[in-house]
Amino acid sequence: QGGLNNSTASISISVTGIAGPDGGRIDKPVGTVCFGRAQYNSVLTTTKLFSGDRDAVREQSIIFALNEWLPVDQ
Repeated sequence: QGGLNNSTASISISVTGIAGPDGGRIDKPVGTVCFGRAQYNSVLTTTKLFSGDRDAVREQSIIFALNEWLPVDQ
């Protein structure tokens, strides 16, 4: 929501997670990535678990955010 409030954008995406190689826990293993999307008066969130090394997790996160998490009409 902050991205929308501080810009002229109509949609904002946030990404955070544990790409590795360290930092994972049993309840949040390496590869856990959380996404947020704010648009107009709507905020949606989802969490994904990706596999692979740090670079692979980061790449999968980018692909998901741009290709699957953005609305089709944007």
